[in-house]
Amino acid sequence: MYKKLLPALLIAALTACGPAPQPPVDAAPAAAAEEPAAPAAAPAPEPVAEAPAPRPAPKPRPRPAPAPVAEAPPPAVQVCQDCGTITAVRDERVQGEATGLGALGGAAAGGVAGAQFGKKSGKVLATIGGAVLGGLAGREVEKRARGEWVHHVTVAMDAGGSQTVTVPRLEGIGVGSKVRVADGNLIPN
Repeated sequence: MYKKLLPALLIAALTACGPAPQPPVDAAPAAAAEEPAAPAAAPAPEPVAEAPAPRPAPKPRPRPAPAPVAEAPPPAVQVCQDCGTITAVRDERVQGEATGLGALGGAAAGGVAGAQFGKKSGKVLATIGGAVLGGLAGREVEKRARGEWVHHVTVAMDAGGSQTVTVPRLEGIGVGSKVRVADGNLIPN
């Protein structure tokens, strides 16, 4: 089958490519002798396809002015509503609660001291007065003895404004410390 197909393909290929160039045909040598030889004509040049003329460059179009770009607002920063910086600390000694023991002790001491003064009915009045005054003095002494130091801390809040918090201990924080205020307490930030 290939033997039959091969010559057909070869003929088709040669036909597709065009005729093969032929050598120039000489007129019969005898004819050349009889007639003077005409100058051989130069083969006609093959027509050359002209390249299309280049297109002129397009005129640049004016670009429209760019639309004004609105500046994007800066991203919203989350502000801690409970955070701030300590700006001031004021210490105060607060009196404690009296339980009555100081009043009893003071009354006893005042009664003994009052009994040292006066005679008969005056002695009784001095003892009662000493007990009353001793009780009052003993109560005040007990309050002061049970008193504690507290700290009034002023915090400049990050969200604006200021807040004063009273705490019993500062626990390592002071003026300039970053803190968070939570339920009346200061938590270091």
